[in-house]
Amino acid sequence: TALVDACYALITFAPGTEPVWDEFRALFHPKAVLGLRVFPEDPSVTIMDLDRYIIRQMREGLEQQGYSERVLNRSEVVFHDIAEVRVLFSMQFGDAKPHTAIDIFSLVRSDGRWYITSIVSDILRPSEVVPAEFA
Repeated sequence: TALVDACYALITFAPGTEPVWDEFRALFHPKAVLGLRVFPEDPSVTIMDLDRYIIRQMREGLEQQGYSERVLNRSEVVFHDIAEVRVLFSMQFGDAKPHTAIDIFSLVRSDGRWYITSIVSDILRPSEVVPAEFA
C-alpha cells in the first residue's frame, strides 16, 4: 500500500537532518503499537508507542549520520478493512554496512482512511539467510 511506501520514504533522512515526524506520525493510528529491534546491537525487541520509538530512533549522533531504509521485497494481503504487509528491507546508519531486516505491518481502514496500527520488526544476523516467505 502507499501508506507503507510513505513510511519508508519518511523515515529516511540525510545527514544533518531528521525525519519529518509530523508526516510520519500521520501514517499511524493514535493507539499504534510497535515491537522493534531498532538497532542491530539491541539485545531484544522492544514494545513501544510511537512517541517512544521516535526518541529511540534518534539516538545520540544519528542526526549527524543520516539513516535510510530501502524495500527489497514485499507482499500484502488486504481483506475488507484490514491489511497485512510483510517487507524485507535494507537499513543503513550513515555510511555503515547495511543490515537486512523484516517488518510486518498491520493496517486498518477507519473513518474512511488507512492507518498503520502496528509494526513488528527484527534484524537478520549477518550469518542468517532470508526466510523463504520473505525472499
